[in-house]
Amino acid sequence: MSDAVTLKKAKGSAPGQYLGYALQPVRLFFHLLTCPSGAYVGLEHVDDVSVHVGDKVVLAEQCKSALTGNPTSNWSVDFWKTIANWIDNSNAGLLSPETTSIQMYVVPQKIHGFSGKLSDLRTDNEIDAAIAEIAKKRSKLASAPECEPFLLKVLGTDLALRRHLIRNFILVNSDSDPIAPIFAHLDATVRREMQEAAVRYGIGDALKLIDETMRSGAPPVISASAFRKRFHAFISAHDSERFLHSLADAPTDEVIKSTVSESPCFIRQLDLVDSNIDEKTRAASDFLRTTGDRTRWAEEGIVFEGSMNEYDSALLRRHQNLKTEVGLVNKSLSEKEQGRLLYSRCSQSSPMALEARIVPEHFMSGSLNALADRREIGWHPDFDKLLDDEAT
Repeated sequence: MSDAVTLKKAKGSAPGQYLGYALQPVRLFFHLLTCPSGAYVGLEHVDDVSVHVGDKVVLAEQCKSALTGNPTSNWSVDFWKTIANWIDNSNAGLLSPETTSIQMYVVPQKIHGFSGKLSDLRTDNEIDAAIAEIAKKRSKLASAPECEPFLLKVLGTDLALRRHLIRNFILVNSDSDPIAPIFAHLDATVRREMQEAAVRYGIGDALKLIDETMRSGAPPVISASAFRKRFHAFISAHDSERFLHSLADAPTDEVIKSTVSESPCFIRQLDLVDSNIDEKTRAASDFLRTTGDRTRWAEEGIVFEGSMNEYDSALLRRHQNLKTEVGLVNKSLSEKEQGRLLYSRCSQSSPMALEARIVPEHFMSGSLNALADRREIGWHPDFDKLLDDEAT
C-alpha cells in the first residue's frame, strides 16, 4: 500500500452492535469481499470503514446501528454529526471531498428525513436549494434541536466543500440486517450450509489481520487481495461434503455459568463423580452448542433426524463398552474415580462421524452430556439410584 495513506485516526469512528456482531467488522468483511481488485480496506481509520486505492480514499463509510432511534431523521444527531465529521476530515486532508464517496450505512431500514433527500442530489443548484430549505425549517423550530452544533457547522462551512460532500454522499439503508448482503454475495460460490461458517471465519480473520497490522505499528488497513486468498483457502479446506459445520452461537460465559449453577441433570451427573468446575464448564458449553446445532441442522435439512438417533445409539454402545472395560480393568478405583475415568474415556475417544461427515469438536461431548441429561447414560455406576435419592 502507498506510504501516502495517513496514519492519523479520523473523527467519527465509534463501535456499534447488531445481532451479536459489532457492525463495523461486519462491514469491513463486506467491503473486503466486494471492493475493487488491489484495494485496501481500513477499520476505524479514515472512518468506521474505508476503502483505499493507492493513496486515495475512494470510500469512507459511517456505520449506524438503528435498532432503536432513527439516525436518518431530520434532526438526527447521528446524521448531522456524521456530515460535520466529514467536513473536519476533509479540512484535515483525510478525505478528498471531490473524489471520495462518503456513505452512511444504516441498518435496519428506517423512514428517511433530510438524509434521504440529500443522498439523491447531484447538481449545485439542487444542493443549495436543499440546504436553504433545511435552514428555513430550522429557523421555524420553537427551540434549538440537539443536533444544533453539528447542523451549524454544515450550514456555515465552505460552499464548495459542502457541495462536494453532498454530491458524493450516499445513504445506504436497504438491508434488514448487515449479514444479508454478505450471504447474497456468497450465494454463487459457497454452498448454503457452509455460508454461516464462512461468514464467522471471514469476520474473525479480518479482525485478526487488523489487530496484527496495528500491533506492528502500521495503520489498521489490510489488503483485500491478501485477505481473499486466505478466505478462499478456508473455503477450499472446509467446503466439503466431509464436514458438518457448527451453526450455533458459542454461549457466553454468563450463559454457561448460569447453566452450571442451575444444575441440570447432566451437571448433577458430573457432581456425582466429583468433577471439577472446569469439566462442568466445558460440558455446559458443549451441551449448549450441540443442542443448538442439532436444532439448526434439522430445521435447515442439513442432517436427517433419524441419523441423529443413530448417532446417539452408537454413543450408547460405545459408553456401555467403555463402562464394562473401566469396571473390569480398574477395580481398585472408587466408584467416583471410575465414573470420572469413564467420562474422560467417552469424551476423549475418537470422534464418531455423523452421516459419514466430520462433526465439530464440541459435538460428541455435547451429545454425551445430552444423553446423560436424559439419564440414558451415566458416569457413576449407580447414577440412577443416586439421582432418584436426590429427588426424594
